[in-house]
Amino acid sequence: MRILAAVLGSPIAHSKSPLLHRAAFAALNMESSEYSRFELAADELEGFLDSHPEHIGFSLTMPLKDRLVTLAAVRGWDIDETAALTAAGNTLIRRSNRVQVANTDVRGIVRAIAPHRESGPAGAGGAGAGRATILGAGATAASALVACRDLGIAHVDFRVRNPDRARRVLDLAERIGLTASVGDLSRIGPSAIVISTLPAEAAPDPVWDDAFAPGAIALDVAYAADSTFLAAAAAHGLRPVAGTAMLVEQAVAQFEMFLAAARADDASTSDNLPAADDLTARVASAMYAALESPPARVRD
Repeated sequence: MRILAAVLGSPIAHSKSPLLHRAAFAALNMESSEYSRFELAADELEGFLDSHPEHIGFSLTMPLKDRLVTLAAVRGWDIDETAALTAAGNTLIRRSNRVQVANTDVRGIVRAIAPHRESGPAGAGGAGAGRATILGAGATAASALVACRDLGIAHVDFRVRNPDRARRVLDLAERIGLTASVGDLSRIGPSAIVISTLPAEAAPDPVWDDAFAPGAIALDVAYAADSTFLAAAAAHGLRPVAGTAMLVEQAVAQFEMFLAAARADDASTSDNLPAADDLTARVASAMYAALESPPARVRD
């Protein structure tokens, strides 16, 4: 069984997706599988997909996530709930002559945060209970919002530079049954979860409230080596979660989809792969290890 996949976007040279997926191939002894990268603008996506029918799947990053969902609607492709809700897709799968578009960023955020949560003041009536703060209002903020719903959050406070750009996430909050508010980036109030969806170079320096309850969590989706946002969160008693956790967990979800599609198209072949839970654990372990000890040279 062979998987041929790639990551698409612009800029793409910095993407760690090839490192992660190749690590998974190596861990599962899938030597014939390949994962590459392609620099691609939004207006080039449709033509590129049509000219690469041999690929079973793609990971997509900016500026292609919104364009993928628009294209899927035009083409009549399957769009999963998360991609439909957020109007952003980061995964395309070709399976049994069907094309599916998904957003694994939501699952990545949930999986990154969930292991760090525990019953305590932040989740059981303390300061910020049932509340989350999200910095930013773009596509990733929409994914963070849906993830907050899945984590049991009832109210989200968006902190943005331009409140006029928050309409997308405010409308989404209403659609999924959450209340929401908007403020500027000058202050972060008590919350059980704080998520920054801003680029590392755009990290703000807000005033943090002193009333955060023990057990509150902060996630920076940017995976810069040194996050000033997470450093400030930790200084105020929050548990910091690095963006690499979301990066790996969304990639694991993508890999599972690539593998399922490959199996569906080659059902007659015995792949000798581990059972589902063990496979997921092995893939995740390999991806985390690859980030901690990347090879001296990663081929493009």
